[in-house]
Amino acid sequence: MIFTAVVACAALCAGAYTASTLRGGNRVPSRTWMGIALLCLALALAVLTPDIRTGLDDLLGVPNITRLISHALTMWAATAALCMLVYWTHTPQATLRAVYIRQAVAVGATAVMAALFVIAQTPATNQEWFGTYADEWPIATYMIVFGGMLTYTLIDLARLSLRYARRIIGRPVTRLGLHLFAGGGLVSLGYSVTIMVVAVTELVGVDFVADWTKFSYVCQLAGIGLIVVGSVLPGTASASAAALHRAQDAHQSELMEPLWRAIVQAHPTIPRSQPRPKHLWGRMAAWTASWMGDGRSLTRRVLEIRDGYLQLAPWFDGNVQTRAIDVGRKAGLSGLELQAVVEAAVVAVALDAKARAEAQVGTGEVEPGGEDLTGEVQWLGRVSQALDRSSVVADVLAERERARREGRNWVDQTLDDLGFGQGRQ
Repeated sequence: MIFTAVVACAALCAGAYTASTLRGGNRVPSRTWMGIALLCLALALAVLTPDIRTGLDDLLGVPNITRLISHALTMWAATAALCMLVYWTHTPQATLRAVYIRQAVAVGATAVMAALFVIAQTPATNQEWFGTYADEWPIATYMIVFGGMLTYTLIDLARLSLRYARRIIGRPVTRLGLHLFAGGGLVSLGYSVTIMVVAVTELVGVDFVADWTKFSYVCQLAGIGLIVVGSVLPGTASASAAALHRAQDAHQSELMEPLWRAIVQAHPTIPRSQPRPKHLWGRMAAWTASWMGDGRSLTRRVLEIRDGYLQLAPWFDGNVQTRAIDVGRKAGLSGLELQAVVEAAVVAVALDAKARAEAQVGTGEVEPGGEDLTGEVQWLGRVSQALDRSSVVADVLAERERARREGRNWVDQTLDDLGFGQGRQ
């Protein structure tokens, strides 16, 4: 019973997630049928739990009515899953006709089962319902109709799943989900075929002595589990990939944080104000997206840093660039690491010079770090970390500060440090 509750919860969560994707203009028929199938499956299992079963029977005043409800929901879950696959595998001209035929068959089977249930009028029992009343012809016929309809639907479901899986190219997760879907249908045949065999033997007057209940329930729950996993696997993989992408965005945004914060502190008007959502859920979603990182916030951060560079350009100093290259090479840096440190030093000195209202120089420049947004993000993250941690940047700033305290021109101080002695002439 615990496993039944777990599978029911999984199906309910999967159905609720599918339903949430249907809001607005996303009402795709195949996805709608998948949501219906998962919700029917979850309810079919939920009504079989002892407390719910007893409560519903008492509430409706009909003994064992939850058996009919559960069987009907199970049958309609399989039919809905079949309709979903019809939309995937049939041409637009043939789709509606195929869906209507399957719905009509399910409606007919439900009506026949309901009529046989009313005729049987089985008393309440704590034992297995079918096992207790299988020797009564209305119940045996009821289970033959139910098992036959379920068998037909599961075979068709497995067939269409495998057909659609053969058409898919380049989406291995979706193919795996369809194979699990087909496997769940085939495993569930152990349940539907078993109850049909038991019902037929009881109907002809032969006692079925084998313990079939455990086998049928294992096949039923295992098949349902495979179908649920196969249904949600493609969507879960997509959601996981999106979550990983957001996590990467958040990491890149964190890497750019020191540079962005330094730019914003020097230019408080740069950050673009965003419209504030009016509702609580909107504000929570905006906060979550900002905290986790998304493509829009990442793009804004790059644009704001580049805007800061434009306003700092008059203080970019070519002498700082030259000195940072020399100090960086002495520190053993080269390649992109050296370029990032040099840019960080130029930006750090420019920020300091602007804050002190020093004269504009405008002899240096900063080249774009990437050919596209991804390249820019990676490059600015590298520059940001150099600005925050590089000893070369700290040394260049320290030299500038020392020259300022001694009241000397920073270029002359740098030449002295290089051994040219120009500062004393």
